[in-house]
Amino acid sequence: MIRIEGLTIFLKTFRLMDLHIQIEEGEFHFLLGPTGSGKTLILESVIGLVRPKTGRIRVGEREVQNMPPEQREISYVPQDLALFPHLTVRENILYGIKAKNQSLTTGAEYVGSLIQVMKVGHLLERYPAHLSGGEKKRVALLRGLAPKPKLLLLDEPLSGLDPSIKFEIQQLLKTLHVSFRPTVLCVSHDFEEAFLLGDKMTVFMDGAVEQVGKREDVFLRPRTKKVAQFLGLRNLYAGKILTKDDRFERTLLGINNLHLSIPNRAGHSDLEMGRKVDLYIRPEEVMILREGKPVKESLKWNILKGKILDIADRGRHHLVIFQEKTERVLFEISIPNYAYRNLDLSAGKHVNVALRDESFWVME
Repeated sequence: MIRIEGLTIFLKTFRLMDLHIQIEEGEFHFLLGPTGSGKTLILESVIGLVRPKTGRIRVGEREVQNMPPEQREISYVPQDLALFPHLTVRENILYGIKAKNQSLTTGAEYVGSLIQVMKVGHLLERYPAHLSGGEKKRVALLRGLAPKPKLLLLDEPLSGLDPSIKFEIQQLLKTLHVSFRPTVLCVSHDFEEAFLLGDKMTVFMDGAVEQVGKREDVFLRPRTKKVAQFLGLRNLYAGKILTKDDRFERTLLGINNLHLSIPNRAGHSDLEMGRKVDLYIRPEEVMILREGKPVKESLKWNILKGKILDIADRGRHHLVIFQEKTERVLFEISIPNYAYRNLDLSAGKHVNVALRDESFWVME
C-alpha cells in the first residue's frame, strides 16, 4: 500500500496544502485536475525531485520522503519520456535493473513477458532516435516496470499520440495491468483514458482534493457541481427540495419552476426538505418516446413535452438539444446511432421525453 499523508508544497506562487492519497497494492490510480493545478509537482515530490514542506510518503511500511530517489523503489515516466539516446531499446529497458544491482538472470523471464505484452521484441537493438512516438512510449513504460517498483508514476503517458496509436497503447496498458498488477499513480487530462484504465481516482483542484472514489463514483456520481463542471458534464441545474414521499421513496425537486420526481437514492446524502442542491441530468439516460408506443410504468414519473432545437452528429452518437414546452428547462440528450435512425428526428419537431430514474444525480 502507498500512502501520501499531509503533503504540503510551497513553490513560488503555487500552494498545495495537506494532500492525502492512499493507493492499494495493484491499483491503477488516476490523479485528475485542471492544467496548472500541480499534478506533475505531486509526482515529482513522490519520486524525490521536489522536496515538500511537510508530509509523509509511505511505500509499504517505509517512510521514503527523506530518501534519495534511487532508494524509494519508485519508477517515474515523465512526459518527455527521458529515454537515453546513446542506449539501445534493450539497454534502456534494463537500465533500472542494473542501476539497482538486481540480477538480470533472475528478472529475465519477467522482462521477457513485459517485452512480449508490449510488442517491442523487434525493436531491442534500435536506438530511440529511430523509434516512432508510440514505440518510445512503450519503451519508457517498460523501463519503468522492469525493476519491479513498488509504485510506478506516469505523467500524461499517452499524450501527443495519434488516436489509432493511442487506442492501441491504451489496450496494451490495460493488458499489462491485468497481467502484472503493478501499482500505478497516473496524471492525465484524458477522461476517456482515466475511465478505461483507472480503478480509483482523485480529483484535485485549487491545491486541494475535491473527490476520491472509484471511476464510476467520480464520473457518474460527482460530489459537487465544481467536479461535474471540470469533468465536462452538462445538464447542470440549481434546484430545491420541495417535498418527500416516503411511501414511494421519492422526492419532489424544483428547477426553474419545473417540478421533477426523483428517487431518494439519487444523491450522496439524504435529500432534506427546503435544501438547495445542484441537479445533474445524465444525457445518455434520457429517452425520446416514440409516438404511439406504450410507455413503461417506471418511466411515467417524469415525462416532459417540448421540441428539438438542434441535433449534432458526434460520430458514435447524436446529441439532441431539447427544450421543455414552457421554455423553463433546456438540456442535451445523447442518443446512440441505432436508436437515432429509428426516431425520425429533426430540428423543430415536437417530442415527448422520459427522464429515467437513472438520469438524475443530486449534488451537495
